[in-house]
Amino acid sequence: MAQKTGEILSQHLQELLDQSSDIEGAAVVGVDGLVYSANMPHRDMDEDLAGAVAAAVYALSARSVSQLNRGNLQRTLIQGDDGNIIVTVINDRTLFVGLTPKDVNLGMAFAEARTIAKKLADVLKDFA
Repeated sequence: MAQKTGEILSQHLQELLDQSSDIEGAAVVGVDGLVYSANMPHRDMDEDLAGAVAAAVYALSARSVSQLNRGNLQRTLIQGDDGNIIVTVINDRTLFVGLTPKDVNLGMAFAEARTIAKKLADVLKDFA
């Protein structure tokens, strides 16, 4: 029996979190805010809210990059007192959201986000 897309995305997110010391929570979200798969670091974290926030961040960031003639949006970083949010473009319809602790090596976190975004793009390409 073939696996559903959500199950495959969930497996990739879990593998990332198992292997990463830099990313502690992750989600695959549509640019409309719909959450396709999520693995948040705390059970009480609202996945739907994370999807809505990621979509809003993406929309504002993409518009800003366009208005300032910086090409296509690749990723956005939001830094807070207790950690970071990395929103990385997977394709024109889908985003990867990574949550990191505050004292993270951002270079490694960006590299891991790029790697998983490429893997997820391949997965989503097969289900387009």
